[in-house]
Amino acid sequence: MQFSSDDLSKIFQQLVQYGIDDISIDSRSVKNNDLFVAINGENTDGHNYVKQAIENGASLAVVEHDVVDVDSSKLIKVSSSLEALDLMAKYNVSRCNARIIGVTGSVGKTTTRSLIYHLLKYIKNVDAIYTTRKNFNSKIGLPICVATMPHNTEIGVFEMGMGAFCDIRHLVQIVQPTVSVITTVCEAHLQYFNNLWEIAKAKSEIFETQIPQEYAIIPGDSPFTEFMTNYAKQFGVKNVMTFGKGDAEIISEVHNGKSTYIKAKILGKLFEYKINFDNVHDSLAAILAVKSMINVSLNELIDGLASFGSLSDRGGNYYIENRNIEIINDTYNACPTSLKAGIQAMSYKSAQRKILIVGDMLEIGLDSVHMHENISATVDKYGIDKVFACGEECRKLFNNLQLNKQGIWCENSHKLAKAIVDFIDDGDCVLVKGSHSMHMDYVVNYLKEKLEKK
Repeated sequence: MQFSSDDLSKIFQQLVQYGIDDISIDSRSVKNNDLFVAINGENTDGHNYVKQAIENGASLAVVEHDVVDVDSSKLIKVSSSLEALDLMAKYNVSRCNARIIGVTGSVGKTTTRSLIYHLLKYIKNVDAIYTTRKNFNSKIGLPICVATMPHNTEIGVFEMGMGAFCDIRHLVQIVQPTVSVITTVCEAHLQYFNNLWEIAKAKSEIFETQIPQEYAIIPGDSPFTEFMTNYAKQFGVKNVMTFGKGDAEIISEVHNGKSTYIKAKILGKLFEYKINFDNVHDSLAAILAVKSMINVSLNELIDGLASFGSLSDRGGNYYIENRNIEIINDTYNACPTSLKAGIQAMSYKSAQRKILIVGDMLEIGLDSVHMHENISATVDKYGIDKVFACGEECRKLFNNLQLNKQGIWCENSHKLAKAIVDFIDDGDCVLVKGSHSMHMDYVVNYLKEKLEKK
């Protein structure tokens, strides 16, 4: 049992009659013996679903006020449901001896965090490695992950997201990293900040732990490298390591179909290795992070890279073998930096045609029009054959393309998927990219279904 009735009574300073195995904020996915936490969100109030959660098997519910037709013995009344999650997470940390790797960044944090977890499991081959569930990296998601970390965890790998100053500062007070990684600083979420320097400063809050960290892993080719280094040292971080330039850097990369063959210099030694995902710098950050956490040879880490594949919605590849069609699913999020990187990576594919299907890049600030328009230069530079787009922002991107590059523009992803399916032909490589709320994953799933039947 994750939390006994005694544990919960101690945490909330009230008599709690039942223990729980897991935590949920979605009444539809509640399992037997879950704790349902009623969150009052922007679009809905979780208190409206407490009764349903209990009927679906939840042992208890955390609530901020009474709920009609629910047994009061099953309710834990608190002043703030969010603070309740924090309390449970901090309590669980206090009884675990886990060392923590924290990962943040404008783009690449989920892939890097997953790769770190993969390498740790590959090296240690034990169950005592734990990581963030799905993309739970917010002020709601991260406490849930920390609170449900198994008691025998030796190393936890947690992803930390943000939308404003102090978001990451809050998260590192819940679970304090021994090793921190910043993957990138770029335009993602620029809507909430005045400039990229502010994003760099907000990301650097990951170093603000009460106990000084052993290592900070940061990009060495960023305009903010010096700033992040100084910020880390200000908070007592003992060692700062850089990737991209410095402690780990790429000498050459050769793309060959499904794989990328890399020559790299890592901690003064030359290595050659293969990866099956697109962002080569993620591999460098992950290697440095794991090397900083455990005593392991670089050769072992290099060996572990080959068995890692891209996540399904972050550069994951889907092949329709009988038609030699490759669909690159990079639909979780988008900003100019990640879109340009995706276009560059696709350009290395040995395909009949290279096709970009793109939806709006959201939350990138006041310069969004210019950023969308500027993608045309990258399309030309890397020889993309056709571009299909949806969304009002991508209308600017589409209109700024050369006429021979323009495919079709539609209002939304559902219309676009149906409009382009007949255009995709044998031998094509297709990159699908866009911000999460543009539902570009619908395009991927629609193409898979229809193209396999042709």
